Amino acid sequence: INTHIPLVAEMPHGGYKKSGYGKDLSSYALDDYTRIKHVMANLDS
Repeated sequence: INTHIPLVAEMPHGGYKKSGYGKDLSSYALDDYTRIKHVMANLDS
């Protein structure tokens, strides 16, 4: 518990406000930079 290990993408790092736990340096950080977009196109032409 609480050992020093290399950071991996599945392990969130950082925090919110005064917390030491968050999502920087992880795959969860992508949620802050992406959004869902729906595109429809008629391909019957």
